[in-house]
Amino acid sequence: MVKVKVPQLVLDVRKEVERPFQRKLERTKTLLKLFANDEHACVACSFGKDSVVVLYLALSINPKIKVQFSDTLIEFPETIKLMRRLRDEWCLNLSVTKPGTTFWKLNDRIKREKLRLDDGRKHSQICCYHLKEKPFHIWAKSTNVNRDITGITAMESRNRMFVACKKGMEYYSFRDGFWKVHPILYWTEQEVWNFIHQNGLPINEAYQKYSINRIGCMWCMSHKGWRAKIARINPKVYAYMQKRYFGQMVLGAS
Repeated sequence: MVKVKVPQLVLDVRKEVERPFQRKLERTKTLLKLFANDEHACVACSFGKDSVVVLYLALSINPKIKVQFSDTLIEFPETIKLMRRLRDEWCLNLSVTKPGTTFWKLNDRIKREKLRLDDGRKHSQICCYHLKEKPFHIWAKSTNVNRDITGITAMESRNRMFVACKKGMEYYSFRDGFWKVHPILYWTEQEVWNFIHQNGLPINEAYQKYSINRIGCMWCMSHKGWRAKIARINPKVYAYMQKRYFGQMVLGAS
């Protein structure tokens, strides 16, 4: 087997990203027609900008498609607000899953067992797995879902870019036992925003309120800028996290 060099993989992604938007949109719609119009399909929606776009497009093909939202119990209030709004206004066939533990207990365990605490890097995915992936898998199995449609884009992170290189917009995950479908994988952030504005789609208020460009768990520590983000959103929670997990005191946060 010939080992493909990473730089070439990156170029392959760039080639897809730089295609004319109309061609990418047509490809997105074609993919959704193949996968969304099925009783075993679902849209895994975080109610951030990307997944709202995918949800909107999927509903145009299958208004009754299952929609799953993972409430990690540390969601932005604005995310919960938008979820409830679209549930009612778009008549969503919505299921909300919740974990059997908490962010705090999981990170206490990570620290206690000397596992790799995030601190801007990925550890063993314990937090994401128990808060989001495990509840989703349990729900998917109970509802016979085998087509997971998401709003993942290749430009969000290096990890997602490399996944895009290796697997593309749709692939069957033997580990999980279902198809993973990423209809807007090669859209740029600006193309997503343009589509939202052109189609009058609702926007999660957390973007503007907290000056953030991605929606996720409020207290997530698995990205490099988490300290500055959480300190800005809630200085008291930031000080608490620093003391609880890193043994550091933050002055002026009381």
